[in-house]
Amino acid sequence: MNGTYKERPGGSDVMVISRSGRPGAPITFQAHPGHHPVINPVTAWNGIRINGASHIVVRGLEVKGNSAGISLADAERGAGTKSGRFNTNCIWAEPNKSSGARPHHIDIVGNTVHHCPGLGIGSRGADYMTIARNHVHSTSWYTVYATSGISILAAQDIDRGDGRKYKIRVTDNVVHDNETKVKWERCKCYSDGNGIIIDTLKDKAKAGESGPDYQGRVLVANNVSYNNGGSGIHSFKSQHVDILHNTAYQNGRSTRMDSYANIFAHDSRDVRLLNNVSYGRPGQATNSKSRNVDVTYDYNVYYGGRAPEVKGPHDIVADPRFVAAGSGTGTGFALGEGSPAVGSGKHLPEVTTDITGARRDAGAPDRGAYAFTTDGTAPSTGSPGASGPGRRTSESDGSAQPDAEAAAGSEGQDTSSSSEPDSGAANDVRADGASEPLANTGSNVALPLGLAAAALALGGAIIFLLRRKRS
Repeated sequence: MNGTYKERPGGSDVMVISRSGRPGAPITFQAHPGHHPVINPVTAWNGIRINGASHIVVRGLEVKGNSAGISLADAERGAGTKSGRFNTNCIWAEPNKSSGARPHHIDIVGNTVHHCPGLGIGSRGADYMTIARNHVHSTSWYTVYATSGISILAAQDIDRGDGRKYKIRVTDNVVHDNETKVKWERCKCYSDGNGIIIDTLKDKAKAGESGPDYQGRVLVANNVSYNNGGSGIHSFKSQHVDILHNTAYQNGRSTRMDSYANIFAHDSRDVRLLNNVSYGRPGQATNSKSRNVDVTYDYNVYYGGRAPEVKGPHDIVADPRFVAAGSGTGTGFALGEGSPAVGSGKHLPEVTTDITGARRDAGAPDRGAYAFTTDGTAPSTGSPGASGPGRRTSESDGSAQPDAEAAAGSEGQDTSSSSEPDSGAANDVRADGASEPLANTGSNVALPLGLAAAALALGGAIIFLLRRKRS
């Protein structure tokens, strides 16, 4: 219910979730109808901690950290591994240290999390994790643990993983102004502060983690990541990852460390980076081929920053012509008229809608998180943004109208790679010539919440935030 919820004196978390739901009947934590509770950790280690629980939904809450009450000078003097005040995570899922139970089937949906000195939203050792339609900003500033806005760390299969099936999804999020300003305690150096990172799913022992390589597949799609200190989106020491239809704008803003690339994979295997739009800062790396095996970049639009280290046959270097980039609004990253991203993407059956929930043109999809041409489907309720400036459908029947100028790059830009849509079969994208297609999940990227909603309608329990402390 309405109120500001803080940790008890000496408490390590504001809220701990340790009781599990059941398959088809998750326990849902959400606001009482018509109320807006604020979870406000001040000295706690976590706003919300999922402690080895499974079949959990955290939906539509605000978690507000205490970074506004901390100065950089305070953090540089006082931050350390013993104090939660400088390391507070907003929403965190981890194994239960006593029982060893690992979190799985966790949906973190439609939340606003901000100003936590540590992580925004993330997990360690989890499986079947969905992080969707959240707004994550201004986190990671003062922690000594080198966190990021959204982080999937050292995932572990709870069953037999299959590299063709998605088990972890990071979709439709808006992530910005996450940056590390204090040195990482492990290396005494500045690190991370990314928008979104898929981190150490393989070779875990080399990074101080434990467990076998993760065998499930990860989908990162329809996210907008901008003005973060580290990368916009990247895969690090990971495998079986698809980074599709994302928009990254002027990340790598930290002056404390060497700039990370905007959207990229490093030391990774079996990763596909397709249909993304990347607008870099001057001098920023665009992508990376370092220590990668079976990693494909293609159908991306690059602009700003340095020349791409690796470039697919359908990649384009040209101004994506955002409507109002840098305005601080999500819809500012919608595509404008004449954008080379319009109508030039690869049809991917895994991503049939855009960040607003509008259905993408299946014949000639637009690159990036925002579709310019759609089939006229109304955006889904609760999705970030609205229809967005620049969206264009047929006035007569709502069907998509491909833009004849979409394939042309800006004058003076490198457009040597073909920008024409591929006329081949819809499911023929391969990783470096391998015979295996993209993972096919049988559903689009939108979170399948219908089952949970039905369970609630039939009388499934909703756990409300009943205990509160007024600020």
